[in-house]
Amino acid sequence: MVGLGRVGLFAATLFLASCVSVVWERDRWHRPPPRAAVDSLDGDDVHLAACLEALGAPLHVWQVADGYALSWAWYDAEEVSYRVEFPLTQAFNASVDISTIDRNTQGLMLLFDDLDRLVLVKEGFLQDLMAEGDSRSPALPLKSKSGA
Repeated sequence: MVGLGRVGLFAATLFLASCVSVVWERDRWHRPPPRAAVDSLDGDDVHLAACLEALGAPLHVWQVADGYALSWAWYDAEEVSYRVEFPLTQAFNASVDISTIDRNTQGLMLLFDDLDRLVLVKEGFLQDLMAEGDSRSPALPLKSKSGA
């Protein structure tokens, strides 16, 4: 019991001499397209003009085989960090940092054929969607947007 009391006293002394800080940050840009607008693109003969009218201007446009892809993106980041600093000597401090980071750049990619018809709708992390567009084979995907 005496050992636990000393440990408790040491911990209390250390805590009283420490510095505790909490930081909360939030960063957002763009907004996801309205779900109803994305769902309205579900049809057999959807063209580029209808997509642009429903979603607005895309963030990225790139060529894919004989067609092209357009993407929209939105970002939402939240970080909470905790820092506890313990003075060990006058010139040296020990510290512990704990952070919870949730950073997501989400995206929506639309793939069109050479006749401006929508072939594929895909949502996910923008980084993955852009990489998929870069590594896609020279042929357009065999699955249509209704089969994806």
